[in-house]
Amino acid sequence: MSRIRILLVIMAGLFLASCKDKSKKPGDEDRPLTFAEFSELFPAAKLPYKVSIETLKEKTADSLALKPKVAAQFLPDTLTAGVFQKEKPRIYPLAYFKTDDLHYVLVKAAGKSSSVAYICLFTPKGAFLNRLLAGQVKPGNTKEITTNIDNRYNIKVNTAEKRSTNYTANREDTYGAYPDGNIALIMTNSTDPGSGGLYNPIDTLPRTHKVSGDYTSGESNLVSIRDGETAKEFLFFISFSKDKGACHGELDGTARFTGANTGQFRDKNSECILEFKFSAGRVSISETGCGAYRGIKCMFEGSFVKKKEPKKKKA
Repeated sequence: MSRIRILLVIMAGLFLASCKDKSKKPGDEDRPLTFAEFSELFPAAKLPYKVSIETLKEKTADSLALKPKVAAQFLPDTLTAGVFQKEKPRIYPLAYFKTDDLHYVLVKAAGKSSSVAYICLFTPKGAFLNRLLAGQVKPGNTKEITTNIDNRYNIKVNTAEKRSTNYTANREDTYGAYPDGNIALIMTNSTDPGSGGLYNPIDTLPRTHKVSGDYTSGESNLVSIRDGETAKEFLFFISFSKDKGACHGELDGTARFTGANTGQFRDKNSECILEFKFSAGRVSISETGCGAYRGIKCMFEGSFVKKKEPKKKKA
């Protein structure tokens, strides 16, 4: 065989190998990825791990963002609901680590209005189970959220709120993640004796609709309703704690009105369905199949009373 033929054979082989490598590129959005390929897009992290203010504020190149089809394949479309309204944030891979029972995927969602981080829990086979807000910074907001994950996989979420020039209130909520995806609140430490409140990710969003507002049942149970992008839907955030903190549940998303005083949320990533019934100053909720978002021994159900809005002072 002549040298020219040998050279042509080698070049053809290199070309085919190049095409083959490109077809296996994990970030290729033109084909479905396996969960193993998806996890390869994330830096392998070692514990302890911290989601810091610097991580949230850092400007990351757009080229490093997850492609929309890749993110949609593995992450719920309600992941950033309640934080981003009219803008679509870019999703960046932060870190990945795993145990025998759970795989932890950390992402950052960044837009003009805010930068947030989430811990997303998956089964070893790649089924999405649950997520937890692990960080948030917002221009002009006095509240910042960061997270530390220790060597025992305890998730410590710290909320710092600047109350005055010389005083910042800090609250640390420690969570444990379980094989079924349940995230349970283990302990809360606070430097603010009078706080005792919940962090509401949709608190500052518009509440002009007649049913929008905050509904409570005791200090640790909140159903927050805010205006949706259209008149046919509304945003919600639910957090409750029962049995003296032994059972906890949390869920947010976008629900649709099914009647003048009723609404429904259907989770696209599980069998979870929430029913809302609004009456004079109250909302009642009930669920079907929402075990991924709560403890085993408690459910999203009950009646909540609407809090009165503080009267605005006349100018």
